[in-house]
Amino acid sequence: MDRDAESLRRRIRRLRELGKKGEKDGLFLGVNGTLKEVWQEGKQPAALRLRHNFVIDRADVDRQPPASRLLNPRGIALRFYLLALFEAQCRLDPGAEWTGDRPFRGRHGWKDFVAVDVGYNSATDTYTHAPPRAQETKRIRQVKGALCTLEDLGDQALVEIPRKKGGHRDHKAFRLMRETGRGAALTADYYVVPAADEAVIEIPIDFFRQGWVQVLYPSEIFTWLSLRFLRLKFPGEHQESGNYLYAKKREYFHLLRDSYEDSCQTLMEFGLVRRMPTAAEKAAPAPGTFESLFQQPSQPGGRADRYEPYRYQLVDEGLAVDALEKCMRELVLRQNGKG
Repeated sequence: MDRDAESLRRRIRRLRELGKKGEKDGLFLGVNGTLKEVWQEGKQPAALRLRHNFVIDRADVDRQPPASRLLNPRGIALRFYLLALFEAQCRLDPGAEWTGDRPFRGRHGWKDFVAVDVGYNSATDTYTHAPPRAQETKRIRQVKGALCTLEDLGDQALVEIPRKKGGHRDHKAFRLMRETGRGAALTADYYVVPAADEAVIEIPIDFFRQGWVQVLYPSEIFTWLSLRFLRLKFPGEHQESGNYLYAKKREYFHLLRDSYEDSCQTLMEFGLVRRMPTAAEKAAPAPGTFESLFQQPSQPGGRADRYEPYRYQLVDEGLAVDALEKCMRELVLRQNGKG
């Protein structure tokens, strides 16, 4: 089995495990229920407001933005940071500094914010379903691992975890940092909810309530956030012909070409973006017409758009559907196509 096919099989297997019905109607449904209740019981923001420095620090290829350092496909650090911002904005007013004492266990504990499969045995290709308490402990361990990853980013650390006597981390007392990280100063730059007049990337709340934050890979989330940044900066271009990342522009985000192109393809399949026609495609005669039979390529090799990058337009209506159901359907179709 080739690597792409194995990766696809693994992804489908994990999604099936998240959707499997259990004592609490399945982990995915349970986590989504928690996020919906946190939103309903809180300030009910229409969108998460994210400072763009998280996605692109500045137009300087020597400085990675924090998000690009969290693209481990199996990791949950990027996901957890966005979920922590979601929790903060459901609870705090604009301009308020982050404080929190949410536990890991219990109703609406941090372990209920993340849907992640645990207990897979690669030797048997099956899941070992331990008692609920043991499953809960494994999920808490995953969250603590994400917090450690977020702290271990130097001056771009996105959380601060105080130490107990003896030097062990006190994970439950973590503090959230601003989207740029803690900074180089002695005083850490703790997270403050963006003011109402700040220019920010807006993430529709259905990204969280419908479970997209749970099922997209980190590289897909990062690519999607990058396109949202481009729409913020170039709204007219986005509306008319879509936005694009090409060559040097991709380097500003520290986003590799293969990762970007693969992510755009998957986001299209999931209905979250659409590819807009290139100039060459717009100018081409309709198939089957007399003109199309005798059309000459404008460049050697037959591709009129050889150096024209693909442009993409966000489809926010796509966020309104159940993410797990949509992703499973599209990935199985892709798998069947490969077969």
